[in-house]
Amino acid sequence: MEKQISSGLRIIFLVHWIIAAVLGLSLWIVPGRTLTLLSLVQEWVELPQSGISIPGGAFVNPLITRLFGAALLALAFSSFKGWRAKEWTTVKTLVQLELVFSVLGAISALYYVTHVESMMRPFGISSLIFMAVFAVAWGFAFVRNARQRDDRKEETSKA
Repeated sequence: MEKQISSGLRIIFLVHWIIAAVLGLSLWIVPGRTLTLLSLVQEWVELPQSGISIPGGAFVNPLITRLFGAALLALAFSSFKGWRAKEWTTVKTLVQLELVFSVLGAISALYYVTHVESMMRPFGISSLIFMAVFAVAWGFAFVRNARQRDDRKEETSKA
């Protein structure tokens, strides 16, 4: 009999699915407005030596922002599939993917927070916290579920 997914892992999948879906959909559909809402882009920017103000979203690269939104939507989809799955072997690779993404994201956010002076520092700090929390959660879930699976293998081999 295959090892069932723990309730804690199912909760992690659910929370990640919701957060990634909301943020990913927002970045994919309305990239400039989303970045403005998150305070990553100023609402209005005055052009130098002209006195003309234009929306700050005009400086957003919509392709890169939408690609990031699409990546988050893909991660949301994988978290949805993980939340619906029943067996550890089905989600093991998904958990590893989420763990690697979260660790790399936390490292990127840490570098940003420590090396870049910007008005976006609060967003960098909140990104670091989110990514670090998910990295710890995915790592804990992976170790716990993998260990339980290994313990079960040892029990069956002794019998």
